[in-house]
Amino acid sequence: MTDKQLPEQGFPASTSTSGPMSRRMLLRGAAPAIVTLYSGAALAQSSNLISAPSTVMAEGDKYRCLDTASVYATTKPNVYDLGATPMAHVTQIRSTKDYFPTTGFGGYPSGPEVSARQMCTTGGQYVRKDNWGFSRVNVSRGVLVSATALNSFSDKVTYTDI
Repeated sequence: MTDKQLPEQGFPASTSTSGPMSRRMLLRGAAPAIVTLYSGAALAQSSNLISAPSTVMAEGDKYRCLDTASVYATTKPNVYDLGATPMAHVTQIRSTKDYFPTTGFGGYPSGPEVSARQMCTTGGQYVRKDNWGFSRVNVSRGVLVSATALNSFSDKVTYTDI
């Protein structure tokens, strides 16, 4: 019974690997499997994902603009990866103030009022209307996110209030 199968085990009695192994024996687990992927086939992704749905509204009188240059894009739309060691930058835009585009000369408005969503999407320099005049503010290009989404990463996110 050296080259025949032992009925109680279902494996060949001979354990010699000098001959070719059949596909059936490989699939049954008689041989070790070695799996390789071509370079770039599998990209590591952390579990530190944050969603940026298009329906985000102001929470606590603030819009939160996630700087997309501070996070990694994913294959899913409106989902960003904060990385293996999570870190992100968020600009908080007050919903109770009026913002205008500025040309940068003199710090005065150069166009009509803009929304927080517009500011976040395009990024750039703006002016905020205050009681005493205008204040320059800078917003990095990004996407609006909810405070709830940021809550689990609270100690890993840097905030700039404008």
